[in-house]
Amino acid sequence: MTNRQLFIGAFGGTATHKVPVYEQAFASEVASKILGREAFTGAVMLHYQEAVWAMRGPEAYQEFSERVVEDVVELHRTLGFGALSCPWLGGVPTKQVSEYEFLYGDPEGWWEIRRYDPGAMTYGVVKYSQRPEWRGEEPIRAAVKGLEAAVENFKTSGAAEGIEGYYRKWLDIAGDEFEVPGGAMLSVPMNEEWLTACAMVPELIAAYLDAQVEHGRLQMEVQAGLGIRISWGGGDLADKNGPIYGPRFFREIVMPRYRKLAEHAHKVGMKYLFRSDGYLHPILDDLFIDSGLDGFGEIDYDASVRIPELLARYPNLTCWGNVSCALLRNGTPQQIRAATEEIVAAGKPRGRLILGSSNTVLPGTPPENYFAMWETVQ
Repeated sequence: MTNRQLFIGAFGGTATHKVPVYEQAFASEVASKILGREAFTGAVMLHYQEAVWAMRGPEAYQEFSERVVEDVVELHRTLGFGALSCPWLGGVPTKQVSEYEFLYGDPEGWWEIRRYDPGAMTYGVVKYSQRPEWRGEEPIRAAVKGLEAAVENFKTSGAAEGIEGYYRKWLDIAGDEFEVPGGAMLSVPMNEEWLTACAMVPELIAAYLDAQVEHGRLQMEVQAGLGIRISWGGGDLADKNGPIYGPRFFREIVMPRYRKLAEHAHKVGMKYLFRSDGYLHPILDDLFIDSGLDGFGEIDYDASVRIPELLARYPNLTCWGNVSCALLRNGTPQQIRAATEEIVAAGKPRGRLILGSSNTVLPGTPPENYFAMWETVQ
């Protein structure tokens, strides 16, 4: 089987010859060491690189965009990935504020400032024009109406053509060598304002998620029409302590919408993979018994969610990830081999394992540590 066939085979229980390896995000800094040159491949460091190049003008930004494609393909080919992870970019900033700070949005209206930390190699929001705190239900209601209008205008606004063009580009690049996953996300923003809304105006959260479901259905129809077979979906909903909202809210408001996305994926001939790291034990049965969800990714080893236990409980579930990001960054090659062997021993016989980090290959990860995992699978 080719690497692409192995990746697809993991969704049908046939990847027993060899375990496929895949990463949804691979830090540019680590990729640069592996490829032996500056590379633009992913994680939040890529968003900083994008901002720097965007501030150099349109020609520089075009060069950056072309380099992203070249570097991602070369990295995936070097590591033998069967699927091509299309990098998530952060958008073009409005202006540069300081050496490491960039403003996004309208300086006279809504804006945020993101800062790069060269020591930690992180890039995130440090200032807002409006903090995401509870201001009453009207801002939530406005956001719901805005999303509903965007969904209503999906076809007439050209959004469908934009999504189709985006995936056509990556499918042409992938050719027969790589699978290209699509996506249909569903989540409540993880900040104070929206989590308060879950308690204060749950009916508006339900409407917001309904609009996301409809948007996801439209996206999957475009993706399936292009021959895409996997929806790399889901949405963050937990931290190391558990789900960010209670199990009852999840069961009554969130889970039925995930079920609708999975049903639609199957209707158009796709598989749906749910993604969220964090401690998910209180809702695992809701997610993976009679839900229609085909896979689970971002499986968080450090939050005690382990693939051997998952596959024993949900034998038809395709599992991706589970090698601790922290272990890959800070552990020894011997520790990484042992952790990898444990996961592979449980997953390979079932043919439903895609190995990778539990979320992202972080900046500062030694290449030899990543290769310790990779070589164990080979």
